[in-house]
Amino acid sequence: MVELLFLLLPIAFYAGWRASRKHLSRNQKKQRKLSDNFVKGINFLLSEEPDKALEVFLNNQDIDEYTAETYQLLGNLFRDRGEVDRALRVHQNLISRPSLNAEQKQKAMFSLGKDFFSAGMLDRAESVFQELLKHSSLSRHVSKASVCASLRIIYEQTQEWQKAIDVTDCFSKNHKDSSKSVKLESNKLIAHYYCELADEALHQGKLNKVDELLLKARKSFKHSTRLMTLEGDIAYHQKNYKEAFKYYLKAIKEDTRLLSMLFIKLEESTRSTANIDLLKSELFKMYEHKKDKSVFETLLLLAKKYSGSAEIDDLIETELSSVRLNIESIYRASDYTIASTNGIDDRQGLLLVNQALASYLKGVPAFRCEHCGYKMHDYLWRCPACHEWDSIDHA
Repeated sequence: MVELLFLLLPIAFYAGWRASRKHLSRNQKKQRKLSDNFVKGINFLLSEEPDKALEVFLNNQDIDEYTAETYQLLGNLFRDRGEVDRALRVHQNLISRPSLNAEQKQKAMFSLGKDFFSAGMLDRAESVFQELLKHSSLSRHVSKASVCASLRIIYEQTQEWQKAIDVTDCFSKNHKDSSKSVKLESNKLIAHYYCELADEALHQGKLNKVDELLLKARKSFKHSTRLMTLEGDIAYHQKNYKEAFKYYLKAIKEDTRLLSMLFIKLEESTRSTANIDLLKSELFKMYEHKKDKSVFETLLLLAKKYSGSAEIDDLIETELSSVRLNIESIYRASDYTIASTNGIDDRQGLLLVNQALASYLKGVPAFRCEHCGYKMHDYLWRCPACHEWDSIDHA
């Protein structure tokens, strides 16, 4: 609680200074009482007795614009420390004060909504934020964009995708930075939400609804790899493998991180049309162009399963001798070499290395979130830790 001293002590000095400047005895007593209350509250905080400190602060009858700001910060600090119950008491007390002006009340309401969210009371947080949106104009401290952003997080957690679309659109329209990048990021999110709705409709067998939602996703962000993947899934389940391969390949060319997730479907699509060489050829060209290690590893896996070629052998020799590969790539290369080459010297040693590499890889997460660093074994559209979309990359 030592940090609170630096937050509240200036207010205590301010109150004392004001008391010394007043000439009316009634005001002198009032301001001195205010100063005494703050000092008393600070002492309780420094003594690690926050509940007693709260009683002192919340029972103080006189709050002006300066003390209101301090109460606001005090509540936020409690929330940041995980003491949500105390944060709620502070902000609810503030809102109930008739002396607060409209700007202060809106700021306190926004903080209260954050308190409810931190406490997991999403319905109450939603009610507070929706109430704020009813105001024709918000203060400089609380913008419509910030309220909509808070609501968007709630609707993502409750999987209310249509509501998420509405508030994301609201965020984009009311953001103070009207640049193309803000609009683009909002459109990417909206495309994800339409894909979520389309995925739900697909599982319910509402195919007409699926087409309608995919069209809206395409209008929002036509380069969405989520959209391409979903279109590929629809074609795949309809056994239209050529069409499915086309969509999957398009998605991977846009973002190679999807390759591990889509590999089985890509393999099945080309194998069903007796065209596995097409997949190998496309991956070879993709690796030559992007030099992505995951493409290299997948190419080696295919070569092992469906026979390699001199072209693949030359590629392995080049990459192992001149490119710094990750451990997965080295494992795939040695695995392919063992399977395809006869009469290698020290073959047993190579096998042991291969086994050791395989054991090492079993416990290593393949992906990590670029935003928060959370690691996972499978590719996900949205990080389960920080909830960012499209932030997952190879570890």
